[in-house]
Amino acid sequence: MPARSVADAVRSVRAVLAEAGVDGPDAELLAAWASGRSLSELRLDMAVGRPLEAEAEARLQEAVARRALRVPLQRITGVAPFRHVELAVGPGVFTPRPETEVLVDVVLEHLRRAGREPLVLDVGTGSGAVAISVAREAPSARVVAVESSPAAYVWARANVAELAPDVLVLHADARDAAALASVGVLPGSLSVLVSNPPYVPHAAIPADPEVRGHDPQAALYSGADGLDLIRSLAPLAADLLAPGGLVAFEHAEHQGSAIRDLLAAAGFRSARTRRDLSGRDRVTSALR
Repeated sequence: MPARSVADAVRSVRAVLAEAGVDGPDAELLAAWASGRSLSELRLDMAVGRPLEAEAEARLQEAVARRALRVPLQRITGVAPFRHVELAVGPGVFTPRPETEVLVDVVLEHLRRAGREPLVLDVGTGSGAVAISVAREAPSARVVAVESSPAAYVWARANVAELAPDVLVLHADARDAAALASVGVLPGSLSVLVSNPPYVPHAAIPADPEVRGHDPQAALYSGADGLDLIRSLAPLAADLLAPGGLVAFEHAEHQGSAIRDLLAAAGFRSARTRRDLSGRDRVTSALR
């Protein structure tokens, strides 16, 4: 039986995934991954009618079967694009999302006005997405990333070693003052404390099967209202930040007002909430 064309394969995969409730560019992305081609190379293959090689066909069929079961695309390919890098991801680590790029933007805007060699602490770094992006895009900053999950810490270490080796990755609870002090994070020393913490209320179940079935629960849930960790990080940030320093949290779209109140109670000023590209409240920041 002759090999089908790349274009036919992509059309077929698109139909299978649509039946499974998966929209977007996943068919093209999986075909490119299976073929070892870039997306632009794949589109050229489609345009010129190039056949799909047998090995790529087998990889694609296996990948499509998993994606139709709502295994996240990033878990199949093993990488998650984030800003200007590709992060290795897998079991035990939260898959970074495009909306978290707003969190990085807020930090970078502040660092442009900061002094020399600002110190940044990324709490709950997960894959290292935020810490790596800040370190690469604000090279004068010294970045410390802290992660309490043993599994996520392994992924963070690997990504940092590959993409931003100057970032210091600490396996600890961010509320452990002695652990932070061991890497030079002391009261009044920080320019920025940033976190994409767990913020889903315990009673809420994420709608997407990719989230509820594959992201670590510890990276999703945080108390009855989803704010338990942020509630404990606000006074910690107040202690660690220098005057004029920035605290910034990612959160769900309905939590901005409550977080602004928490930050005000902890002594912060100028709290504001930023929206993501879909128009949802996503990041709240404030100044010490």
